Amino acid sequence: MIVPMREVLLFSSVRSVDETVLKLGQLGVMDMQKVNFFEDETVERSQEALYRTEKAIETLKDFAKRKNYQNSYQLSEIKDPKRLISRILKTGTIKENCLNRLKLLDHQLLWYKIWGNELKVNDIAYLRSRGIHLRLYILEKSVVKRLRKKHLVFELPARKGKIPTILISRNQNEKLDKVAWRLPELSLTQVKKQIKRKKRQLSALKNYLENQVGNLKFLETYHLYLKDRLLLQQARAGSGDIEGKLCYFKGFLPKEAVKDFVQTADVMGWGYCISEPEKPEEVPVYIKNPRWISIIDPVLKFIDIVPGYKEVDVSIYFLVAFTLFFGMLVGDAGYGLLFLLVTLLFRKKIPSKTRFLLYVLSVATLVWGVLSGTYFGAEEIAELPLLKAWIIPEMASFGEDNIGFMMHFSFLVGAIHLTIAHGVRGVQYMNSLKVLGELGWIALVWSLFLVAEQLVLDREMPQWGMGMLIGGAVLVSLFSVVSKNLLSSIGISLANLPLGLVSGFSDIVSYVRLFAVGMATAAVAASFNHMILPKGISEMGFTQLILASLALLLGHGLNIALALMAVMVHGIRLNMLEFAGHLGVQFSGEAYRPFKLNFPEKHKTVSDKMGL
Repeated sequence: MIVPMREVLLFSSVRSVDETVLKLGQLGVMDMQKVNFFEDETVERSQEALYRTEKAIETLKDFAKRKNYQNSYQLSEIKDPKRLISRILKTGTIKENCLNRLKLLDHQLLWYKIWGNELKVNDIAYLRSRGIHLRLYILEKSVVKRLRKKHLVFELPARKGKIPTILISRNQNEKLDKVAWRLPELSLTQVKKQIKRKKRQLSALKNYLENQVGNLKFLETYHLYLKDRLLLQQARAGSGDIEGKLCYFKGFLPKEAVKDFVQTADVMGWGYCISEPEKPEEVPVYIKNPRWISIIDPVLKFIDIVPGYKEVDVSIYFLVAFTLFFGMLVGDAGYGLLFLLVTLLFRKKIPSKTRFLLYVLSVATLVWGVLSGTYFGAEEIAELPLLKAWIIPEMASFGEDNIGFMMHFSFLVGAIHLTIAHGVRGVQYMNSLKVLGELGWIALVWSLFLVAEQLVLDREMPQWGMGMLIGGAVLVSLFSVVSKNLLSSIGISLANLPLGLVSGFSDIVSYVRLFAVGMATAAVAASFNHMILPKGISEMGFTQLILASLALLLGHGLNIALALMAVMVHGIRLNMLEFAGHLGVQFSGEAYRPFKLNFPEKHKTVSDKMGL
């Protein structure tokens, strides 16, 4: 549910403002809002320091991961973390320069391998001073043959199908229409020396980073300290000022935290004003649910949606519907069992909310697959007596003409889903005539469901269906918009009604995607099986079995990926557009982010401990 919030104005003397900000950070309940929007150079410097620290940590983590270092010793003492970070970041620049230089040196070394280790650049320069000009090319054999007629050329032994060729001329402007090899800058001895030197530098960098891996924990603690310092500076810079004597802060805190806040304010001697928020659109949204509902949080965070403060928390509705949609869209018991086993195997590496959500979705897929008789798209498995007994014939993926029933079921799911949306909205308007408008919409949803059944499935609409459609339209026209001017309200409702009817009909029909995509998943799996194992495995040799297993793994892996993409597209869409649209949720809110420090103790104590 969305926790009620209170708006806070807090006043502090200029002399104690730093202590006030620190105490607010330790309390960790107030979502601070900017009052002063001027940029502060101190904040910019702290942001830069934080960024550099993050880059240094990333460098060490990448190195440790790449080299697979499990343990590395810690340096005995670090007096200056800034210097350590600068050195770590400098290793990236040094490494890049070394690699670039090595690339050039390797090219020069190749020059000597092609044209001869004994050839000296000074000799070519000497010949040039005497009027003899040499240009070096690597050419095709056919090109060299044509050159002999017009030019004086000297050929070296062929190399990789091409001939190193030296063009000799008294005319310094004579050259070929080809790219000539540039002379190396260094002698062969110098090239080899520099290559050794650059490799030693890279080895020294590797040793240095290896030694610093043990300081990751220190840098991560320092990073938290910098984040706290930045938060403190931002809060201080964003405060308002009254004649240089008072500072004031504006923010929001949960209603349940007001008591602790007031106690702290009285102890600290703050002035404060706590009131109901005047502008709901500015209030951050704090959603607090039981643990079993909050397992849907990873999905909501992934799609980055937050309902407005005066809107409805959709978590429980999203969880129930998304679980059903996931099971229908994937719809294969084999895939569900595979998801469950993978989750169990990696359970220690998966965050708890995500882990339990995966358990629920895996079981939903497993159950739907058992009821529809779908096991990796193999009809032979579904025909086993023990498994066949669990199949509901109208839902079966194989051997039954169940298209009509499954489309009917999809429309029914859509009607129930949208009815819940208008029912929840009706509860919101319980003390208003708008509740009658929501009852009208429920009537319209079910009458449109009957219309969809008649148009798509050729099921005759009951006689009372048209009466329900007219009655719902009347209620929506009279009570969906309520204002002091009754005629104006009715006019607006009537103007919106045709579009609403069309939209409602298309929304119900839209739920047929649950059946269509689920059927496609089963059909694709069956097609892969038939293509790879057209005659079964009885006549296959060992090698053929291995190849077939790999092909099945790739085929079903692709099918699983497509099914999961369908879940992200269709499963989330039906919740975010169809359901949320009828519920009136626009996801216009901003998440509640309390001003909270990482270190609970005073920052001076922390900085003293770290030697900062």
